[in-house]
Amino acid sequence: MLVTRGLSKSATPSPVAHSSRRDTSSISSQEWHSNEEDIDRLVAIHHNRSSLSSLGLRSDSMASVYSGAGEGRYGTVAVRGQVEFGLQYNYKAGALEIQIKQCKDLAAVDSKRNRSDPYVKVYLLPDKSKSGKRKTKVKKHTLNPVFDENLKFHISLNGLETRTLWLTVWHSDMFGRNDFLGEVMMALENKVFDEPTPKWYNLQERTEPFEDVLSFKGDILVGLKFVPPDMTVHKKGKRSRGALHVKIKEARSLTAVKANGTSDPFCKSYLLPDKGRSSKQKTAVIRKTVNAVWNHTFIYDDVTLQELSERCLELTVWDHDRLGSNEFLGGVRFSLGTGKHYSKPVDWMDSTGKELSLWKSMLERPNFWVEGCLPLRPTLDHRAT
Repeated sequence: MLVTRGLSKSATPSPVAHSSRRDTSSISSQEWHSNEEDIDRLVAIHHNRSSLSSLGLRSDSMASVYSGAGEGRYGTVAVRGQVEFGLQYNYKAGALEIQIKQCKDLAAVDSKRNRSDPYVKVYLLPDKSKSGKRKTKVKKHTLNPVFDENLKFHISLNGLETRTLWLTVWHSDMFGRNDFLGEVMMALENKVFDEPTPKWYNLQERTEPFEDVLSFKGDILVGLKFVPPDMTVHKKGKRSRGALHVKIKEARSLTAVKANGTSDPFCKSYLLPDKGRSSKQKTAVIRKTVNAVWNHTFIYDDVTLQELSERCLELTVWDHDRLGSNEFLGGVRFSLGTGKHYSKPVDWMDSTGKELSLWKSMLERPNFWVEGCLPLRPTLDHRAT
C-alpha cells in the first residue's frame, strides 16, 4: 500500500457552527448518483478522447484524464482554497465518521461567471473500488459550498491502521467531465480520533497516481498467540512443547467474484514448510458476502518458539466454488522474513511490514494475544525482502 505523508496542511481550527450538527440518520451508504455516474462515464469516454486530441502538446500534468480515479480531469484549473472537515470514530457503530462541513475560495471552473458546482469525494486508500467511495451532494454555482454531511465507513479501528484518507473536491459537469479542484491526503496509522471538531485544511494539487485498484484485495484481522508448554498436559504420552494459536477474526472488502456481487469466502492455513494434510486447516465458508466474520481459531500443537522463528504461517482467503476450482482472493505470510529456513534460502520467508512485526511480537510475548489488521496480498509469489 502506498502511504503519502505530510501532504495535508491544516489551518487554524474553527469551532463547530450551531447549524452543523451531525445528521447520522439521513446518510447510510453514501452512494450518491451511482446510476447517473455510470451513464455519465459512458458519455465521458467520447468527450475525453476528443478533448485530449484537441489539447495538442499540453503536458500531462496540466491536463489529463486520470482513469485511476474513475472520474474527471486534472489540471484544468489551478488548485486553491480550503476544506473544513472533522474525523470521529463511532465505537458503537464500528464506523469512521467524516463530517464534511464546507469549502471556501475554491477555483472557478466557469471563469466568466466565477463559479463552480463542487462536491467532495472520499476514499480510504488503498481501496478505490466503487463500494469504497463516499461522496457529498453537489452544490450549484458557488466557490464557498456548505455541505454539512456525515460520510461513514464501517471499518474496525485496527483496520484504519492500514488506510490513508484521500479526500478530493470536484466540479460536477453535466457531461461527466468533472474537474479536479484539490485534495487532502492523511495517513490514518496511529491516528487518535479524540478531537472531532472540524478543522480547515489547504487543498493540494494532485499527487502521483496510486497503485491500481486491482491490487487491493481487502484486509484480514488476525490474532496470534504462542502458548508455552504446560507440564501437566500430555499428548500421546508426551509432554507438550507448546502450541501456536491463530484466531481468524474477519476479512473486509474482499473481491466479489460471483455474479450477484458477492463471494463465498473461507480462510485456509499452512505452517510452512509443511504443506501436507497435517498442516492444513480451514474455516467454514461464509456465503454471499465480501465482509466475512469467522472468529475461528486454528491450533498448531507441539511446536517451540525456536521452531516458529524458522517457520512461516501462511493464510490464504478463497472463494468457494461448488462446481469448479476455488478462486484465490488474497493472502498473508507471517514470519521473520529472513529469506532462509535453517540457513537454506527459501522464497516463502518473505514477510515484511506488519506481517513481520506481528510475528515478532507473538514470539516475544508468550501467552499473550497480539492482533493486527493487514492488507491481503494480491499474490503470494516470491517478493524481494
